[in-house]
Amino acid sequence: MFLCKNNNKFLINNNIYCLFIRNFSKKIKKNENKDESIISNSGSGNGPYVTKEYDSYKIHKPVFIKEVLEILDPKPNNVYIDATFGLGGHSRGILESCKDCYVIAFDRDPNVFELTKDLRTQYKDRLITIGSRFSSMKSALKDHNLENLKISGILFDYGVSSYQIDTAERGFSFKKELEGPLDMRMNNKNTSQLSAADIVNTFSEQELRDIFYHLGEEKHTRKIAHEILRKRAFGEKIETTSQLVKVVECCMPYPAASKTISRIFRSLRMYVNDELGEIKYGLREADDILSPGSPLLAISFHSMEDRIVKQYLNNNGLKSDYDTINNNNVIKYELPKSSKHTSPIFPSDEELEWNPRSKSAILRWAVRTQNK
Repeated sequence: MFLCKNNNKFLINNNIYCLFIRNFSKKIKKNENKDESIISNSGSGNGPYVTKEYDSYKIHKPVFIKEVLEILDPKPNNVYIDATFGLGGHSRGILESCKDCYVIAFDRDPNVFELTKDLRTQYKDRLITIGSRFSSMKSALKDHNLENLKISGILFDYGVSSYQIDTAERGFSFKKELEGPLDMRMNNKNTSQLSAADIVNTFSEQELRDIFYHLGEEKHTRKIAHEILRKRAFGEKIETTSQLVKVVECCMPYPAASKTISRIFRSLRMYVNDELGEIKYGLREADDILSPGSPLLAISFHSMEDRIVKQYLNNNGLKSDYDTINNNNVIKYELPKSSKHTSPIFPSDEELEWNPRSKSAILRWAVRTQNK
């Protein structure tokens, strides 16, 4: 028997850890609809990982698909959640691997559902797609009368989809050939949410420096933020991706500018979409939803994402906060007779050759323990 101050647990490396989340009071201002629709019709199937409607990216390459299927081990009549649907590569892989299982897929980008009509036609009622943030999975399931389903596995893939990166109008890329509006919103139809351009053109110099430093891990924040404010003082707005690139280039010598540009764009994207907050709240939602004995998988693409997943699963650096709030809530749990444990998984040489964008990916997973 083990003592632990929470009723939601995961088993990792034969140890029981409390899973909980801090209360994050500082959230960016937004009013995005949590839940848009369930879509399950129209289109035509094209075989594994092919997305016909997206001509410039016909072959979708889901990262760690082999490992994901091995860990989930889909079985007939089981229900799995793909918390980050994108172009549906992981969902398709799950549905293809077991002819009688089901997938509930979440994505806050409404555009992806138009691009994946073929999947919904091919798999019919085996694939349910919900327009929602994964940080709101629990309420979204309830809104669609799905809250009583037993969930046998949940997958998070925190990477920005290739569709979003390669579509100039979305404003995610700093490549010259993909110049577009400085947007970066995952849901670009939500007009009440701040875009990257709104932030660059209205935030103070110190606020910009904080974003670049804390989310982009960029050292040369003063020069860049100061140059942005200088242009604003002369009435120059920064409204396109190429305009922001030029600001950074004038502050940094080549070739250092290239990495700095990447970090600046990443920091703005993460702030606009509250990506770290989404990860933290999404893990808590998974904790509430996932059935005992079922795996949770999280694919990260940089150290900040991976650190949150690792700390959440291992309870590192957070225990004191929980103890203070819940010092009288002690629940007993029994160690399951058998369990899977997790160490970080990195892309194989085969994966890197097949999918170069998986280079920085890390997969962590854990199995929720049985309750007594």
